[in-house]
Amino acid sequence: MTEGNGHAIDPAGEARRALQAAVAAHGTQALSNAVIVDEICRDRLGGLPGEAILIGSAARSDVPALLRERIGREGTYGAIQSVAATLAQAHALDLAASLWVVREFARALGFVASGGTQPTASEMGSWSGAGSGAGGLTDQGDAMAPGGAAPPGGSAGGGPGGGGPPGGGPVAGLTPGRPPGRWAPSRNVLGIAAAIALVAVYLGVAAAAHVSPFPAKTVASSTSQGQGQSSVGNPSPVGSPDPAPDPDPDPDPDPTPPSPFDTLLNMIPSSVQGTSNNCSNNGTAFGATAVADCTGLQGLAATAIIYYLFSDTGALSNGFSAFLTKSDFPASAQSCTTNSQFSAFITNCRDTYTSTSPATSGFVAEYVDKDNDPVIVSTDSRQLVMAVLIGTNDANLLAYWQPLQWINS
Repeated sequence: MTEGNGHAIDPAGEARRALQAAVAAHGTQALSNAVIVDEICRDRLGGLPGEAILIGSAARSDVPALLRERIGREGTYGAIQSVAATLAQAHALDLAASLWVVREFARALGFVASGGTQPTASEMGSWSGAGSGAGGLTDQGDAMAPGGAAPPGGSAGGGPGGGGPPGGGPVAGLTPGRPPGRWAPSRNVLGIAAAIALVAVYLGVAAAAHVSPFPAKTVASSTSQGQGQSSVGNPSPVGSPDPAPDPDPDPDPDPTPPSPFDTLLNMIPSSVQGTSNNCSNNGTAFGATAVADCTGLQGLAATAIIYYLFSDTGALSNGFSAFLTKSDFPASAQSCTTNSQFSAFITNCRDTYTSTSPATSGFVAEYVDKDNDPVIVSTDSRQLVMAVLIGTNDANLLAYWQPLQWINS
C-alpha cells in the first residue's frame, strides 16, 4: 500500500513483525493493551511514526474484541471493513489507513494467514456454496490459519459433506469459486494447457494471415474455439465453467496521513488518556499545531495536563516563553535546581533539565496559579511537546514529573 506521494506503508514489514512480536511475547491479549502496544511501537517503530499511531489507535479501540464479535456474523473481510469504519470514525482516521491496520491486527491474531503486504490469491477467492469443504477458506474467501473453521454447511476436512477425499484434511488444489465436487488441475497441467492454447492461437492467426505453415487454401480448416478448442487462460475441460476471479475484497487505497492531534495523542501515556478518553482536542495556541486538554485524571498526582505539539524547536521555545508570559510569570526567576538536582518545588523558578531515561532535554518552570495550585510547565525537545501539569500538592506533583511519566518516551 502506498500514499499518494509514493510513500509505502510498512514497506519492509516492520509494523507487521512488531505486532507478531507483541503476540509472541505477551499473547493475543497484548493487542488490546495500549501500554504494551505503545512500548512495542517505541522500541521497534521509531522510524515509522504514522504506522505507530495507527497501531496505537487500534489497540485503544480494542480492535481484537471488535473483530471477534463481528467475524461470526459478517465473515472475516466483512468484519475487517466494518471494524475499520468504526476505528476511522472513533479516531478521525482515514478509512484506507484504518483498513490497513485492522487487517494487520487480524493477521497477527490468526484470523487471516500470514503473507505478503498485498492480499494473497487465497484471500481473493470466494466460497461458492455449502458443502464445498475447502478446508482453510471462510465464506469470504479468507485464507485462515490452521485450525480455522470451515464455511457454513461444509466441513474443515474431507468425508461426508466436506467435498474432499475421505479421511479429512484440507484439499490441495481446490479452486475457490468452483461448484462442489469439481477439481482444479494442478499447476503443471495448467502450464501445459496454457502452452497448448498459445500454440493453437498462433496457428489460427497464421492460417488467417496465409503465413507458414499454412497456404491460403487452408484458411477454412482452422479450428474454431466453439469446436472444443480451449482459449488462452482456460485450461478447463470442455463444458466446465471457468469463473473469473473475484475482485480483491480488501483493496489498498491511499491513506491520509494522521492529523497533528492524532500525532500528539500517540505521545500521551495511556494512564493520562484513561479508558474514557480524558483528552479532548482544544485547537491551537501559543504557536502549537495541536493542543490536547486532558482533565479529570484519576490516580495521578496531576489533576489535569495540557499538551502542546510544535512544528520545530524554535516554535517550541517561543511557545514556552509565550505561555509563561500569558501566565504572569515573573521576568526574573530563580533556578529550579539545588546542586543541579530538582529536590524541591520552588515557586517562580525557571531552568533547563536533561534526562538519560528517557533520553531527552528541555525547559522547566514551577509556579503557583491564581487558585493556589502548583503548576509545572516543561518541554520535551525530542518530540517537540510542551506539557502543563496542574496538581494540588507541590511535592507530589514534582515527584510525578521527575521520572517524566507525563510523556511517552
